Amino acid sequence: MRVLFLYPNMRGLYMLPPSVAILSAFLKQEGHECRLFDTTYWSVSETGFVDSETYKEKHLHVRPYGKAPKEVTLFPSDVFEEFGKAVAEFDPDLIAVSSTEDLFAFAIRLLRSLKSPKSWKTIIGGMFATFAPMKALSYPEIDIVCVGEGEIPLMELGRRIDAGRGYNDVPNLWVKQSDGSVVKNPIGKAISIDDVPLMDLSIFEDARYYRPFDGMIYKTFPVETHRGCPYRCTYCNSPMQMDLYKNGAADNFLRLKSIDNVRRELLYYKEHGAEYMYFWADTFLALSDRYLEEFGEMYKSEIGLPFWCQTRPETLTEKRVKLLKDMGIHRIGLGIEHGNAKFRETMLDRRVSNETIVTRLKILNAYGVKFSVNNIIGFPDETRDLAFDTVRLNREINADTRWLIPLSQARLYVVDALV
Repeated sequence: MRVLFLYPNMRGLYMLPPSVAILSAFLKQEGHECRLFDTTYWSVSETGFVDSETYKEKHLHVRPYGKAPKEVTLFPSDVFEEFGKAVAEFDPDLIAVSSTEDLFAFAIRLLRSLKSPKSWKTIIGGMFATFAPMKALSYPEIDIVCVGEGEIPLMELGRRIDAGRGYNDVPNLWVKQSDGSVVKNPIGKAISIDDVPLMDLSIFEDARYYRPFDGMIYKTFPVETHRGCPYRCTYCNSPMQMDLYKNGAADNFLRLKSIDNVRRELLYYKEHGAEYMYFWADTFLALSDRYLEEFGEMYKSEIGLPFWCQTRPETLTEKRVKLLKDMGIHRIGLGIEHGNAKFRETMLDRRVSNETIVTRLKILNAYGVKFSVNNIIGFPDETRDLAFDTVRLNREINADTRWLIPLSQARLYVVDALV
């Protein structure tokens, strides 16, 4: 089977997609041929998309930074024409789309631009597809939605297509029928993340790994230590994923990768010239002290590269911050989200006091660890006074960087207006 991955992306918006690289590795292990069409290599002005990093630097969202040692190729050609050429040349059996809700419209435009008679099937996965599967399937360009994780379903789909067999009963897949009806298969068991192969790095050009951090550009690799999050924040998709697997497959979505397997992944990236590690867990410090201590000792002795991670203020202790410092942490991101403790608990299910937030973040200051804090405004029933509680709390925090995110950036239900 030939699989063409489509990754619709604004130039500079996201780092390389680890999910696509993992899925490509799985499929290649099964003997399938995979290619990637990544729109990062084009500047798509007519869609209103801009170079995100340049925009953030120009508007003082980030520190100025110089040119990367290797610049990502920028093609002057039309992205829609090039996508058509890629499909015609590769002649895929399956086009697999990985898209967030804000770029789903762009993915549909790309698929809609294809002129040749359709001989392939199209599947979409990711958070948008998982939690709005019928919305995704309402577009004629989408044949199949993967609800939940994609590794096992995509492998089984590949086997079925390769053998010329039907796939209407594959767990996690919602399949559109010729009459427009949809077969909605239940959620299957979650994969053991220790069985996940090393990312297929061959589908990206080398320059794609370079990312700016704090005014410097590093060759950066995304690292998976665990999937899922034990917290129940109401604005996040992680609790919904936990419920999806608990209710659908009686399984636990929260899984921890063994230290030996994380070590294998980290050394693999070092072999490919890594200069910086990006731990992409929702809450990196949702780990036991024992695991963290063993992990920290391994990282300090065998890896020794600067890294970024994100966590919650209440997961910080002096012992843990000292360990992160000894490991070589460069920056850490923390969610505060709102400055009124009662509103934060009631609206967001964030059960931590302002005093705890301020006290724990002072530990980072004491150890010289740079950190950013994330805040959200524009909640339902949020008054001007409540919004200024967030301002007042931030004044008590000596953060290196602050982010203020309007709740309206969640655009899941306005996709139709963009297509």
